[in-house]
Amino acid sequence: MKVFYTLGMAVFLMSCSKPQNPDELFLAAKEKLYKAARVEFRQTLIFETPNMGEFDTALYSVDFRKNPEAVLGYDFRGEKEGHEFWYVEGVQYNVDHLKSTILTLEENESGRLKSNSYRSFNPLVLLENEPWKYLGDTSVKGQQLLQFLWIEMDTVIMDKKVYLENHLWINPANLLPEFYSRRLYHDGRRNQLIESTFEDWKLGEKAEPFVVEFPKGYLTKVEGSTESPLLKVGAPAPDFELEDANGKAVKLSDFRGKKVLIDFSIINCGWCKIALEQFAKPDYEFAENIVPLYVNPVDSKERMGKYMSNVEIPFTVLLEAKEVGKSYGVNGFPTFYLIDENGKIEEVTQGYTDEGILNWKKKSE
Repeated sequence: MKVFYTLGMAVFLMSCSKPQNPDELFLAAKEKLYKAARVEFRQTLIFETPNMGEFDTALYSVDFRKNPEAVLGYDFRGEKEGHEFWYVEGVQYNVDHLKSTILTLEENESGRLKSNSYRSFNPLVLLENEPWKYLGDTSVKGQQLLQFLWIEMDTVIMDKKVYLENHLWINPANLLPEFYSRRLYHDGRRNQLIESTFEDWKLGEKAEPFVVEFPKGYLTKVEGSTESPLLKVGAPAPDFELEDANGKAVKLSDFRGKKVLIDFSIINCGWCKIALEQFAKPDYEFAENIVPLYVNPVDSKERMGKYMSNVEIPFTVLLEAKEVGKSYGVNGFPTFYLIDENGKIEEVTQGYTDEGILNWKKKSE
């Protein structure tokens, strides 16, 4: 969506009597947001396309919930058209609804999170910066707002003068931000403009932990993994030897004469866990000629030990399987390979399906 105006064209400044103490109002607005255990709002962001004279818009909905154990103090979820982002319990989930994929990244450092767009232009983050300076009053559609300025950068880089300023407008009636403008100048000429409106605020005194849920059939991928083709039906299954959770060696070729279901799964994969829950049900039993194997190409032996203390995996677990994952072309999770009695690939299934779970179940007589 293209637009060719900025908030500045819709806002006019007028001289009004200065509030009794705008600095106290600013601090009160800050306190109000930080006191809330849960902060939700909708946001319309306008991004300037440099040197084109055009602007793109993005509509965000944002939900931040306090979590003292989180790197930056909050777990959060952001949503825009075709995309969701979750940061929950130290894991990032980038959900692409157009591709039906979930890209996961375990983030123990705050650097990437700080630059996440759902955070960067969020008043919870903006208000942390100092110093904000009161500039004056603004009237928007008859509503008085107080305008504050924070100069983020004023320097010279490689003979180029770089100046970056941030403007925030706060409604004194409800102590909530309504507009934001970020303006970058190079040698006095505007090089970038980002502006935003905030609306539909909801502040809560309690914050229930997020329950991460994704649509059925979505494939979980690990950031940094390379895309490689899955092996084809009829091809020989690469043999491998791995240790199970008890340190015992397990070799694929030892199961010749039986079918083997290889469940390639990882910890940070919602549908992998749902598949395990289905397999662990009291009324679920694999077909008599199928030997199931859980193979994890990503997570360490130590992490899997902790995981297995909380999640039931009702069959043999094979660890340290990175090279095996590569040899089978696994690029998303869960991925299931059914190997026939002669060691050839009979079936390949990517993602969770009810049909697959039922196909491998023992048939009732």
